[in-house]
Amino acid sequence: MKVAVVRLVLLLIVASAAVAAWVLVPGGDDEPEAALLRARLYTVAQDDIVNVTVQTETGTVMFERRDDGWYFAESSVPVNLDRWGGVVLLLSGPEVERELAAPSVLSEFGLDEPDIVSVGLAGGNRVEVRLGAETPDGRNVYTQREGKSEVALVNEPWARVLRRLATEPPLPYWYYRVDPALVRLFEIESMGSIATFLLGLPRGDGGSPDRVVRGDVASDLTDAQRDAVLSVAGGPPGFDVAVWPEGLTLESAGLQSPRAVIRVTYELAVPLEDKSAVNAVFAVGGRRSDGDGYYAATPDSLLLLTFDAAWVEEVLSLVKGEFAGGG
Repeated sequence: MKVAVVRLVLLLIVASAAVAAWVLVPGGDDEPEAALLRARLYTVAQDDIVNVTVQTETGTVMFERRDDGWYFAESSVPVNLDRWGGVVLLLSGPEVERELAAPSVLSEFGLDEPDIVSVGLAGGNRVEVRLGAETPDGRNVYTQREGKSEVALVNEPWARVLRRLATEPPLPYWYYRVDPALVRLFEIESMGSIATFLLGLPRGDGGSPDRVVRGDVASDLTDAQRDAVLSVAGGPPGFDVAVWPEGLTLESAGLQSPRAVIRVTYELAVPLEDKSAVNAVFAVGGRRSDGDGYYAATPDSLLLLTFDAAWVEEVLSLVKGEFAGGG
């Protein structure tokens, strides 16, 4: 009897040990592993973010949130949603890869002359982050929060996206000022004539990548003609944007029957996932009363545009084949 009791006790002990081992030992490949929570440099709610300022050596840009979206501060120009998507989420706070003690020399981490990201919050509070140099492996960036002496490593893409807001502001595609080397099609329709300039497009017959099409006739551009086209293809040097003035109509602005229609296709300097090039169309109307510019409009915006007068005259000369800028 005692032997049977001892055996029963031993069996219970073995069974208990087996159950405990099954509970404590990690599961197989089908069981998800618990991820370690990383600290954040700071944390704010996206809905609390009302403005942001990014300052780099190339300049400073400011954005503000309004009832209908995000805009460049003190401007009627909205941000480019293709570029802005996800920015507010990034501004809610990055994860910290590693924390370092306060440096004795800020220049060792590029924090003596840092880029600065300042996030304004509802209620008047503000979070400021200083961005320094990349780590030697290029994976992270040295950062400091305002008022903190410690240095934190944050993911390099986080810093790169925010720095780019200043170095390449997320202007809408119709805010037409680009590197002319990126323009692939520049077309002007005016006075019943159309001149289409194809730029930098390789041809199967090995001919010149730069040519002009007028009606059914295509011809290669000379170097001088190409230079004249490129001098205007990147957009006007003077580009004003305003809410449509009260009392100004399409007819009085000369946009009911435009003086010219300009079509541009240009490649993006930094392609997005779903596009590498974009198209823009502009109607050019009458000359402003001050003579400095021409009224213009685009179907992509309800705003009134103004193009530099000298630029418009130069563009119109291309339709006539005069190449006023040379050639």
